[in-house]
Amino acid sequence: MGRQGSTLRKLRGIAGMPSRTTELKTEAGVRLTLVEEVTPLGTVRASHYRLTTLRPNQQRVLARLESAEEAFDLEVNASLMDPVVQALVTRH
Repeated sequence: MGRQGSTLRKLRGIAGMPSRTTELKTEAGVRLTLVEEVTPLGTVRASHYRLTTLRPNQQRVLARLESAEEAFDLEVNASLMDPVVQALVTRH
């Protein structure tokens, strides 16, 4: 599956290593982001997927896209059933 959602990319330095982030999916307060560590020449050195949520879980970092998409789907379902998250989502 290719990249979906926003094609907005941000370049920023994290702990000295520049990284590029691409938001892949957002639903029900859950966000799946591709994070690529890039060299000064702009080539990708390493990449991972970050899953963030409005629920009180810690954000998750996953190495494979398939695992990240599965975790995203599970977290969206959990968020849709969480009345606190739904109240937050509908306020915005």
